[in-house]
Amino acid sequence: MSVSEEKETIVVLLALGNPSEAVSLENHLNERFPGVMEIYRAPSGFDAMSLAMNKPRIVLLDQRLPDVMGLDMIDPIRDQIGPDNYLIFIGGSGKAGMRPGMRDEALKRGASAICDRPIEVEWLTRMINQLLYPEIPEHPHLHGLELLDLIQMFHQKRCDRTMRIFANDGRVGSIYMNKGEISHVEAGAMQGFSAVLDLMRWTEGRILVYDALLSSERTNDAPTMHLIMEAARMMDESGSPSEEPQNALDAMEMGFIEESPSSGSGAAAPAAGSNDRNSKVGDDKLSIPALDLDLDFDA
Repeated sequence: MSVSEEKETIVVLLALGNPSEAVSLENHLNERFPGVMEIYRAPSGFDAMSLAMNKPRIVLLDQRLPDVMGLDMIDPIRDQIGPDNYLIFIGGSGKAGMRPGMRDEALKRGASAICDRPIEVEWLTRMINQLLYPEIPEHPHLHGLELLDLIQMFHQKRCDRTMRIFANDGRVGSIYMNKGEISHVEAGAMQGFSAVLDLMRWTEGRILVYDALLSSERTNDAPTMHLIMEAARMMDESGSPSEEPQNALDAMEMGFIEESPSSGSGAAAPAAGSNDRNSKVGDDKLSIPALDLDLDFDA
């Protein structure tokens, strides 16, 4: 369904500390989603809480507001907007972006996605469009699938997905797939191929799947199946390699992955003991574009 065909008004809350940035982003969204969005600007945490009572479909929450840290606002705003709506945490500035610990904490508290500054408006627009108007899968999402099963399934379907993995010990990882190819992987401070290896060592946790690409970063250019097969082989042969490549290109140079033409791009739910705000799904299908799986994902 295209944006122009959708008649429902989408309420958006921009809780950003920089007023000029908020105005610029509001103008951009109104231009890209003409006649669709009702946008509110909240320059402070107090204003954000008041406006969150409107239950906006999309909330962009700044890492730092004049009166409060954005991280402390995730829980109360999430409580206001409910589990079916989306909270995008905006933070970082400069090359390093948001520190991994803050990223993990924001995701565990209920952020749907992380967006570092400077904001890439084209990617942000694409992500919001996917969240609001997801492509309905041909087949229902199924319970009982392990991490590699999901990767292979989404690879075969050539679709955009984000898999967020939350281990029961509190670790957080993410796999992002662009048209069926893994484009970015992160596990704590690790990214790329080393993050894939680390995720494959995780044994217990839960997975949340979004029908959207929730990161514009790219730390992998190798074909997805080569990446996964080589990671699995390394795990089988050595368990803990003494020297691990830091990304897919390093892996090819070190001989872990045989280079071949690549085609083209996914992660999990709150750790055990945290407040579960994700929508529950039926036995065989999904009511919103996020799949909450409680399962073991042994390598």
